[in-house]
Amino acid sequence: MDRRTFFTGGGGAIAGTVAGSALPGAQAAGSSKPYGIPDIAVLDQDGREYRFYDDLIRDRVVLINFFFQSCGDTCPLVTENLRAVQDALAGRMDRDIFMYSITLQPHFDRPHILKDYAELWEVKPGWKFLTGESDDIERLRRSLGFASLDPEYDLQLDNHTGILRYGNDRLGRWAATASLGRPAWIVKAVTSIADVA
Repeated sequence: MDRRTFFTGGGGAIAGTVAGSALPGAQAAGSSKPYGIPDIAVLDQDGREYRFYDDLIRDRVVLINFFFQSCGDTCPLVTENLRAVQDALAGRMDRDIFMYSITLQPHFDRPHILKDYAELWEVKPGWKFLTGESDDIERLRRSLGFASLDPEYDLQLDNHTGILRYGNDRLGRWAATASLGRPAWIVKAVTSIADVA
């Protein structure tokens, strides 16, 4: 697989993007759950239950980030930035592009907390805030590449909130960028993999 790495700056953040790469821990072709994405049970801000891979990822173009409601500085900035991304994607959200924000504190961020958070930011359809069992969310975090090999760095929740992973599951194309990158750049990146024939 051809891997190209390039760097872009935006919102005071530097982001590395890998174009056309598989997720960490990718599985062999023919696996029922490609790229090692666990099909865990998750709940959205309305309390609806989904299977993460089968219901939310399979054959979709998605943007995924991790956050937590009590995060001090980074998460509100990221949510505000992703709200601008959602506005820019307009009619494509909830039709052919979907966004998921997954809590890093599932024991605290239950659906009613996530609902209040989503309402605060006037989130529109197509963007779900997700929680689940702590062990499942941790497995999901690691499988999606939001983990560090440095155990001390990995314990700091804020260290995982600046990344935005996006992908086209149908084509098996995944990349990542800074969640504080310019909204127009994020939109261009995600639509470039969404519009591939």
